Amino acid sequence: MVDGVREFLRSRSVWVAAGNAGTLLGALAGLVSYWSRPLSFAGCAVVALVCLAGQAVAVIPVAWPGRAPSDLHQNLTVATVCGSWIFGVLPGAGLLALFDVDVDSPPWAALYFSGTVLMVACVAGLITATAVSDRTGTPPLDAPGPPGVLDEGAGGSDGSDGSGGSDGD
Repeated sequence: MVDGVREFLRSRSVWVAAGNAGTLLGALAGLVSYWSRPLSFAGCAVVALVCLAGQAVAVIPVAWPGRAPSDLHQNLTVATVCGSWIFGVLPGAGLLALFDVDVDSPPWAALYFSGTVLMVACVAGLITATAVSDRTGTPPLDAPGPPGVLDEGAGGSDGSDGSGGSDGD
């Protein structure tokens, strides 16, 4: 059972899911915290750092050496940010407008602040993952070798040099 738990925790998908869940929970905590009180700079910085920490956890598997990173981080992060705006921020803004909540009130600020922090953290995670994956990914198997060195199968099986020239016509 211990080996199963250890393998589960070493899985790349667990780290990506946990990091994105942490980012989303950090943004929700900011929304709840500032729903009934005005925003403060220090509080906003804390919520932003929590969201960035969640994305740092989500980027860990991309930086792990070994097999090439999959698109799981990108797919899950884009789904997190788009889903939160499509199913959270925009409908929330619609409900606040429908119930004539004052635009200068804390709920509007909390809604847009938490949505914006989530979006910025996810974009930062995507940019970091792209930069890191280019450095840690394994080279493709069909990458060309050094100049002047022919691969074993470069000439083809028919003995031609692969130049594509004519056959003497």
